[in-house]
Amino acid sequence: MPIEKSEALVLRVIPFRATSKILTVYTAEHGLVALLAKGVRGPKPRFGASLELFAVIDLVYYHKESRELQLLSQATLLEAHLGLAGDLRRYAFAAAVLDLLLKALAGQEPPGRLYALSVRTLEVLETCPPEACDPVFRAFAIKAGSFLGHRPELYRCVECGGEVDGGAHFAPLQGGVVCRDCAPGVAGAVVLAADAAAWLRRLLTSPLADLQGDLPPGGIQGEAARALESFLEMHI
Repeated sequence: MPIEKSEALVLRVIPFRATSKILTVYTAEHGLVALLAKGVRGPKPRFGASLELFAVIDLVYYHKESRELQLLSQATLLEAHLGLAGDLRRYAFAAAVLDLLLKALAGQEPPGRLYALSVRTLEVLETCPPEACDPVFRAFAIKAGSFLGHRPELYRCVECGGEVDGGAHFAPLQGGVVCRDCAPGVAGAVVLAADAAAWLRRLLTSPLADLQGDLPPGGIQGEAARALESFLEMHI
């Protein structure tokens, strides 16, 4: 039974029997892993606060291909992200990050850049101004989709390939913007204002920390968010 070691982000915690927990963690080395942590609940729990939501930990576990739950051996807390639990708004957006990962990840595939992006998103959510929580999460979502092979086309029409300048339409199923000439023939295409399209491009290309100021009006953010949500629902 091989021993595996990795840094990991705790995505889900389920109490199990009287003293144990079942964890779903996103590891930097092996992707999504389900773990059984025995004897970690009680007056003096093993591993302390390392097995809580949002925690980044170093872990050691025994891996066996024939079973779904791997057995946790050791866990060392690297970062608890306590600032997320102390603020309802930050907690909600951080929980949305974990939820998206749980829905999008298939299993023990190499996580590539997505693991680092996920941890960085929690760091930024913990300290950014409250009004920046939504943009930071939207940026995480569009970048995560791109890392998983679902990058929306935001510069050229997905039908004719022509450059889209200014206002356009957005077709979630086809995966991106549609020019005015092609839009009438594309099922499900919705109007996307020029400012909303520009905001989506900024979410896709800007570092997370750069989304804490100079934000567009709420209506523009909302229009872009609806387009992004429709796209992710179709493809992830």
